[in-house]
Amino acid sequence: MNILLLSTIYPLPSKGNRGTSVCHYFAKEWVKEGHNVRVVHYQAVYPFFFYWAARVAQNLIATKTGAVVYTKRDRGAQYEWDGVQVLRIPLFKLIPHGKFLSIAINKSIKEIIKNNAENSFIPDIVVGHFPNPQIAVVARLKRVYSSATTAIVIHGDLDQLKSIYGEGFKDFYRKIDLWGFRSKKVREDFEKKYGKLRHSFICYSGVPANYITESNTHSFKNPLNKFIYVGEMIKRKYPAEIIEALVNVYEDKNFRIDYVGNGRELETIKLKMEKYLLQKQVVICGRIPRDEIKAKYDNADCMIMISRGEAYGLVYLEAMARGCITIASRGEGFDGVIEDGVNGFLCEAGNTQELANIIRKINALTSEERLAISEKAIETSRRLTDKNAADLYLNNLIIK
Repeated sequence: MNILLLSTIYPLPSKGNRGTSVCHYFAKEWVKEGHNVRVVHYQAVYPFFFYWAARVAQNLIATKTGAVVYTKRDRGAQYEWDGVQVLRIPLFKLIPHGKFLSIAINKSIKEIIKNNAENSFIPDIVVGHFPNPQIAVVARLKRVYSSATTAIVIHGDLDQLKSIYGEGFKDFYRKIDLWGFRSKKVREDFEKKYGKLRHSFICYSGVPANYITESNTHSFKNPLNKFIYVGEMIKRKYPAEIIEALVNVYEDKNFRIDYVGNGRELETIKLKMEKYLLQKQVVICGRIPRDEIKAKYDNADCMIMISRGEAYGLVYLEAMARGCITIASRGEGFDGVIEDGVNGFLCEAGNTQELANIIRKINALTSEERLAISEKAIETSRRLTDKNAADLYLNNLIIK
């Protein structure tokens, strides 16, 4: 099967794999299954002034937003990575989060068609991740590849549908064959605005099979006291609020939490460390390679991230794969994967009092009950390996 995947977010192997890898995980698994996969990576480029500003405030922007900050224009590239053919196209827009220029989109579509023709590639499936500009491009490519199934995967970026496309979105809405969503919550929000979809699916990510523990290292004979947070240290993820909950529960300070990641909220965490005299209890680890985080999960009892605006949250699944009892946000991207009290727990985003009560609830369970939740978490991750998630995704793209 020939699959054309378009995305504005794709890792750059030439720059240390900067950028979210979610689309590449799917693409490389499809290649392993014998499919022919080509990726179009749209790299936004801006007026030169923005790159001057980025060079001046690169660290500030990165730590505040968690985004990759580019300090010079991309020139585009074509390369193969893990068997996936990638065509990176610079695409001009005037301001961040704004529309791409129509003339630039039109030029890029001609380049895609030309590149496909040169490689005798006629897609059976054309799928775009993120609305801007993928919705417009996928709809236009349908005119050229009329027999191809077209799909768009929404990552929680519903505001762009109105800000970028306005009333014109309704026309695109009818031209796309399938709509995918990174979580049940995102699909629910979409259908509240635009009505029930005839064809839709949930596009879950997976973890590498070798990431899943073969033997659970956790016994949970004692109440929780070793915690971990993995993610960007930004406000909407509420990393510092976890300390408030832990201080509330453990008046004797008999706990430890490892913070893995970087960002501006580290300053808030350090202030709370000083306020509550937690220099021995709080460990700031910085960024750690994905494979090395496994040992951190193995040493922790519980992973906590009660973030807002989380389209999915792959770190939750990674923690579950190692047997951590995982506390995620209710009504966010991981609803539907975690079943509260069965394979993990759900808490209102940023709610420190509820988080404290959940920790007390877990500590009130027997060691056997805590271990059962840990085992259920590992079982869930086994169903969502990279391969299984990619197979499920592709099956959903094939309209029966």
